[in-house]
Amino acid sequence: MFGFTQQKQNAHHVCFQITQKSVRLLVAKSHAGKCELIVNDQEDASPGNLIEKAVHILKKYKRLSLKDASVSLVLGSDCYESVLVDRPMVDPEEIAESLKYSLNDLVSLSASDIVADYYEFPEQPTGQDKIVAVVASKSLLRPWVDFFSESDLSLVAITVSELTLPSLIKPPAHPEMVIYQTQEGHYLAQIYTSKGLLFTRLLRGVAAIDAYTEEEIEAGALEPLATELQRSVDYFESHLRQAPIKHIHIAIEHVKPGVVVKNVSQMLAVECDVYRYPQWSQELIEGDFTDLPGLAVFEELRV
Repeated sequence: MFGFTQQKQNAHHVCFQITQKSVRLLVAKSHAGKCELIVNDQEDASPGNLIEKAVHILKKYKRLSLKDASVSLVLGSDCYESVLVDRPMVDPEEIAESLKYSLNDLVSLSASDIVADYYEFPEQPTGQDKIVAVVASKSLLRPWVDFFSESDLSLVAITVSELTLPSLIKPPAHPEMVIYQTQEGHYLAQIYTSKGLLFTRLLRGVAAIDAYTEEEIEAGALEPLATELQRSVDYFESHLRQAPIKHIHIAIEHVKPGVVVKNVSQMLAVECDVYRYPQWSQELIEGDFTDLPGLAVFEELRV
């Protein structure tokens, strides 16, 4: 996404995963189809000092030989906007550029500050021709491009969390949902089929569940979350006319994840389990699933 395709020059691969309030550095090393995660570190930040925090966190690992290493930038959901729109009636190579001028009423950014790209789902309802427009602020991205250049890192991708996460999911034989906890404090529901990602929705307005006690959960504290998940399931199965969801993987931190799984399963009448991190990342995982968008960047190294 956003058009960066430079050649990788180093066995190390770097990822910066950012939100408006955090900077995470991940470094992996690949060899013979294997991926080894060697850095997973995060610092709190604010919108005005993201680059300053990136400089600081990168210096902590100056012992690593990262010159000319490939680097990807993954934007959290508070660093970009995505919206489903009709496909513009222009040539494919002109779509991204045209979006800058056709989204004025749909996004908060001005046309002069928009960097736009798009993706599309592998299957759509009959009679529809939609794309998902993704926009970010040019003033946010430019300092990062400069920072990577000054740090002798080779920029290969600027992408967004909703597009990296599918790399961690093997296309299932039957539709499955994953509900992710994001670094920004939201929940992201995605549904995958044998064709790949077919549905994604950020669940805004759902209160964080990590502080709920077991007693509160048993008393129905997860009902708002379950309601939003059911709406997503209904849209997928009815509007998109897809087969029923067979399984839900829950990537949400809680002191008693089994209680969360049991209650969501009962409320939705769908089999659920706790999401499992990739085996290659186990030694350095954050543990609360918020590092998954960055880790997903490295999944292709294992191919």
